[in-house]
Amino acid sequence: MQKYMTRAQFERHRRATEACQLKLDAARKKVGKAAEHGDLSENAEYEAAIEESGFLAGRVAELQQTIVGVQVIDPRQTDPDFVSLGKTVSVKDAETDAEETYHVVGVGVTQTDMGEVSYSAPLGGSLVGSRVGDVVTAKLPGGTRRLEILSIAVYDA
Repeated sequence: MQKYMTRAQFERHRRATEACQLKLDAARKKVGKAAEHGDLSENAEYEAAIEESGFLAGRVAELQQTIVGVQVIDPRQTDPDFVSLGKTVSVKDAETDAEETYHVVGVGVTQTDMGEVSYSAPLGGSLVGSRVGDVVTAKLPGGTRRLEILSIAVYDA
């Protein structure tokens, strides 16, 4: 399956991978220092360093795997009339009339606290391909929502 990201998301993902790799390097040094303290069977510092190192190694591998084969999308090169990767979408909930704004991004590091939603998530996937005036049905873990597309713009973050 092809994976997609915006340029900004790709750069955030790259920085997150580098930061995690630096933490892993530091954790591996802790393992070595803790091992110098002798009997490893009763060395809590060593056990903690090994656990941290293992977690970080897994996270680095996960971050690296996410970026393999990813295609970076320039939202300015996509049809401005349709919701796609790299677009900001304002919607109105058909049931509550509440208006919300989402930024559709790709796989990888996603800033949900900033309103980003991946195209591979149920909400993002339900928005992709729609245009202003469409009402989409989003089947979410918390229930189904009907959302009217109010506006679509390029997402610059």
